[in-house]
Order: sequence, then structure tokens, then C-alpha cells
Amino acid sequence: MLPREEYIRLSLLYNLFWLRIMKEHAIFMESMMLPPARLLSAQADRYKQQFERLLATAIRLAGGALPKDVLQSGQYYTRYTEEAERITQKHTGILINSDLTRMAYDIEPYSPHVPITAGKEQEISQFNTNILNQTIAFIRFKSEILSSQTTCNLFTLMYTAVLEHILHEGQYYIEILQRLQRRDETVAAGYKEVWLHNMAEHAAVMRGLFDPTEKKPIEIANQFAHAFESLLQTELQFINGEALADTEAFSEFKANTTRAIIECKVKSIMLPLFTDHLLREANHFIYLMQS
Repeated sequence: MLPREEYIRLSLLYNLFWLRIMKEHAIFMESMMLPPARLLSAQADRYKQQFERLLATAIRLAGGALPKDVLQSGQYYTRYTEEAERITQKHTGILINSDLTRMAYDIEPYSPHVPITAGKEQEISQFNTNILNQTIAFIRFKSEILSSQTTCNLFTLMYTAVLEHILHEGQYYIEILQRLQRRDETVAAGYKEVWLHNMAEHAAVMRGLFDPTEKKPIEIANQFAHAFESLLQTELQFINGEALADTEAFSEFKANTTRAIIECKVKSIMLPLFTDHLLREANHFIYLMQS
């Protein structure tokens, strides 16, 4: 059973990461809706706002609770996040609260002087329950969109594979929250297989979103897709070094792509916040492998 301090630390570590991921899923879904789906677009925006409020609370609660290396691991923000948000808002018209990114810069690292009280544990427990309820509702919304698209009752500009991907990520977040609420010591059980699948899917999606004339980045993305698919065929206990090396290289590729999109040096139909989002996910996987 997780002791109180570890329960609080892990809750904040995961919530700071996943709440931003969830709110960006809502942004991407909203950005891919066409005019006939304006009611669904508005619903996605409401989810974005709800997750932004939850993320603001997570940032407040995290003060003094997480080590400096966690806060600076690149899983909560990168050097590109704020500019990626600005450009994405400009191109989509979707309002993005970049104050949350700036607030994340200033989270105070762990301090032994911050008391770990029963009251703090109760506050975190209630917060996790609120997030769980909100994420379950968001999963239902994602499932409805996916079902409508796969039955040709809705057309969006998002790959069906991407809709499935973000649905699975939300389901995995729910599993993490449920384990936390049970005080399960194996909170991250199965993370390696989950994230290897995610890395393979990221590479395949990026491959398909570069302009067809961008032969070099398409080739590189394709190589990463094959590399991670190959790792998934290997016994997981034997792949630690290779998985870490491939993910670090993929993180660099995602960073370079994000910078190139921001600087208008690569042709694609990817928003810079989308590739920055994928970059943070790679950095989260790296952190888990190294921790």
C-alpha cells in the first residue's frame, strides 16, 4: 500500500502530466471539427476549459511536493510549449490558457518543510476523484466521436487512428487514477508496453502528416515506427537500453520537428502544439524508464 507521502507525490506527478494531455486532446478534437459539427466542437471546448481548471489546481497543489528533476524533465512543458500554444491559438481561433504554462515554470520544487498532513492527503484524494469523474465523461465523448466517424455519421479532419489513440490514452489515465485511489504500489504497471505502442503510433501518425514532398522526415518517422514496432515484438524485460535510446532519439526528432514547424521550415499539416504534445509524451516515457 502506498504511504501517504508517496501517494501525494505520485498523484501530482501523474496529474500534472495527464491533465495537460487531456486538455490538449480536447483542443485537437475541436480544431478538427468542421462547421456541421459545431455543437460537438463547443462540447470539446468545454472539456478543454474543465481540464484547464483542473490543471490550475494541480499546479497549485504541486508546490513543494515534486523534486526539481521531475519538474525539469520536459514532461510538463518544453522550451517550445508557450510559443506552440500561441501559434496554435492564432491558427485555430481556439483560446488556450498559456498562463498555465507560465505557472508551471514557477512550481516550487520539493521541500522537506512542506508538511505532508492527513488533510493534504484528503485534498489530493478528493481531487483525484474529481479528475476521475471528469476523465470518464471525456472518454464517453471521445467514444461517441469515434463511433460516429467509423460509421460514417461524422467527418472530421482527424485520423480515426488518432481518435483511437487519444481514447486509449484517456483509458490508461483512468487506470492510473484508479490504482492511486486504491493506494496500489504498482501504479505504473504495464507502462512500458503502453508507451512503446504510443511511440510506434506517434511515428506512424507523424509519417502521414508531413507534406508528401518532405521525403527525409517521412523516412525518419517511418524508421522510428518500425523500430518501436520491432521492440514490441521483443520480451519487455530485455529491451530497456534499446527502448531508452530509441525514445531519446525520437524525442530529439519531435523537438526538431516542433521547432521547424514554429519557424516555418518544414511542410506539414501538424499544429506545433500537436508535435510539442508528442514531445512531452516521449519525455514522460524517458522519465519513467530512468526513474
